[in-house]
Amino acid sequence: MIETVPFYSSVIPLAFFVWGPVLVMVLFWLVGLWSNRQGVPRMLENDWDGYSLADVEKLFTLYGEEKRARYRNRVLPADVAFAFTYAIIGALIAAGLSLRGQPWWVAALCGGGWLLGGLCDVAENFAVARLLDRYPEIAGGDVAFASAMTRLKLVLFSLGVIGALAAAYLAFKPLAG
Repeated sequence: MIETVPFYSSVIPLAFFVWGPVLVMVLFWLVGLWSNRQGVPRMLENDWDGYSLADVEKLFTLYGEEKRARYRNRVLPADVAFAFTYAIIGALIAAGLSLRGQPWWVAALCGGGWLLGGLCDVAENFAVARLLDRYPEIAGGDVAFASAMTRLKLVLFSLGVIGALAAAYLAFKPLAG
């Protein structure tokens, strides 16, 4: 007797597990391209080791007034939009796996990296905007918070990529069996 594929809710379609992560990666590339076109290399947002008050002051001085304004008003809003997008996709991955019968903890592991990473990215962007708004009088606590959010975001985003791959495997696995 031929076994049928189990019925899954169509709230989050199967194709989402491919096209959602593809959208995240394309947007990741586009935000980097946008930043480069603005002439603002995103040094702080990609620093795995974190950064200090001296690093921020040196970078903002090198940027000059015009690049700081472009960073604040053009690059950061694009990055916030990207962060919200991948946070939502992480939440949808978790919900989609849960609707397909995966235990909640498996769904949370697969989608949680991007969900929490996106929220950390939003917090980081607001912290960097605060640094830009207060320059040249930057507080060390603001820099420490922004640096911590950057490091956490980078780790969670990387785990989110692995989680998205695992989610695609788990979503398509019943079709292969």
